[in-house]
Amino acid sequence: MEQDRSPMPGYPFLAHAELAVENTGVHLTARVSELSREGCCLYVMNPPPVGTSVLLKIFAWPYFFQVHGKVFLSDPNFGVTVAFDPIESRYVTELNACLLDAGQKKRNRTMD
Repeated sequence: MEQDRSPMPGYPFLAHAELAVENTGVHLTARVSELSREGCCLYVMNPPPVGTSVLLKIFAWPYFFQVHGKVFLSDPNFGVTVAFDPIESRYVTELNACLLDAGQKKRNRTMD
């Protein structure tokens, strides 16, 4: 059976991001395409392999949050799916605000 591209259902979400590969000094510019409480999908050139520990910083004006996680899926043509570790309490409000905004936009699109 073919594995689904995203292990966590999320909302379409566009934002800039930085993906830092932990313990390497490697920083990659990325674009978020989908976001959930459990993780996100990113378009990124030269994606790190599955299992790589990362620090993800998401810049979605006026919101910013960062979270540690692991690369769950990696595809050189599509980017990566990152499964989040527990998010620090100071960033939970920011993530929730992003999800609320994304959910409202999705509902508005389905009403059109």
